[in-house]
Amino acid sequence: MAAEKAETGPLWWAGVATLGLVFLAYGYGILPIARERLVTVELEAPLSIRQVLIELSGRNPDSYYTQYVDASLPDRGKVVIRPVAKILIPEIETLKRGQVRFLVDPSSLRIYEAAIDGRIVQSYVSSAGRQRSHAFIALGAGVFCVGVGVLGLAPLLRARDKKQARPNE
Repeated sequence: MAAEKAETGPLWWAGVATLGLVFLAYGYGILPIARERLVTVELEAPLSIRQVLIELSGRNPDSYYTQYVDASLPDRGKVVIRPVAKILIPEIETLKRGQVRFLVDPSSLRIYEAAIDGRIVQSYVSSAGRQRSHAFIALGAGVFCVGVGVLGLAPLLRARDKKQARPNE
């Protein structure tokens, strides 16, 4: 005999909805901040830069390089800042002298814009666009998972409403 399919229970649907809420929180958390809220960090070249390999494992393994730059923020002291994910700023690695200005998100310590002696080498528009696309993907996945979870739990709510509507005899 063939084994009967197990019915998906309410715990599974609640898990899907919870996963959707996690995606929504993550997507909201990585949305780029407004340019006016970024902090300006000015450094003199040569810069202390380390290039680090980021390896992601799982179903779709991926790897990319990022740059860690030692800097000082006004309220936080010495920190390590880095560009938005999967963006490298090669011009700052070989710089021997000059003024480098970064626009940095003070909470996530991400570099959104870089300029060398007034010449922009990494623009806010491209960095924010990259972050925004990642955030919208996560937000879309979150809305989808919450919707599927709620639809899966809907029969339970309807059954409860029917029980409450019956008069007691």
